[in-house]
Amino acid sequence: MAQIVAVAASTHNPRIFWNRDQADKGDYDAMLATFGEVRALLAATKPDLIVMISNDHLDNFFFDNLPTFAIGTCESIEGPFWYESEIMFLPHYKARVAERQAGDVLRAGIEAGIAFSQAHELHVDHAVTVPLSFLRPEADLPVLPIATNVFGYPIAPPARWYQLGQFLKNTVAAWPGKERVAVVSSFNLTVEVGGPKMGNYNREFSDWILGLMREGKRDELLGLTLPRLIEQGNSTTELLNYIATLGIVEDQPPDLIRHKPVRGVGTCPIAFWKLG
Repeated sequence: MAQIVAVAASTHNPRIFWNRDQADKGDYDAMLATFGEVRALLAATKPDLIVMISNDHLDNFFFDNLPTFAIGTCESIEGPFWYESEIMFLPHYKARVAERQAGDVLRAGIEAGIAFSQAHELHVDHAVTVPLSFLRPEADLPVLPIATNVFGYPIAPPARWYQLGQFLKNTVAAWPGKERVAVVSSFNLTVEVGGPKMGNYNREFSDWILGLMREGKRDELLGLTLPRLIEQGNSTTELLNYIATLGIVEDQPPDLIRHKPVRGVGTCPIAFWKLG
């Protein structure tokens, strides 16, 4: 049977590229070294495909048509969008989609009550291209993309994201093949984009969250409420993608977790679990 052999939860902070000229060199080099370490750990598990859990930044979907979870069933994914390339200097990434497995997850999810939407076209943004450019720069593995909604109300509560992770774990285990699957989720910590709190950083709250992550405190993380996350910044709900991975790893602490803010860039958290 198939198995999930690795889980990674990575920042998708676009300022890693956008503001790299303003970044503190020591901090930036340390961040690159961490990405390199996680890239090697992921490669060592020899995955056959990547399940990518990442929120759409209102690029593919907008408030008039915004699914909670959508499966990309197209032939390939490619990104980022033009404004991210021309203004943010983000790297290009293109990968084929694991179409058979995507169709299986779509069907099984609907039967299990996940109620996925289906996207025959999916042009990915920095939530996909930033993590994968570091963690699998070869772009040689098929990707099963799951686009999530963390911005448009109503937003699914943490328990629903945990259910998504558990569903993925059970569905992969039921595949008749022997695929070795890596799951990558794309998340950030306290973030405000374009709002009155932009630039603010609640170190105490972030350190508390990181402590829960480091110790595998699943129940405490599931106890977070959406208002409490939003209070810390309008994009702090991107943490929900991390909670989806908890449905896979449950209360197992990460084998590696790093978070050292990069001066001039911001927060760049990353975690990794080896499974199987």
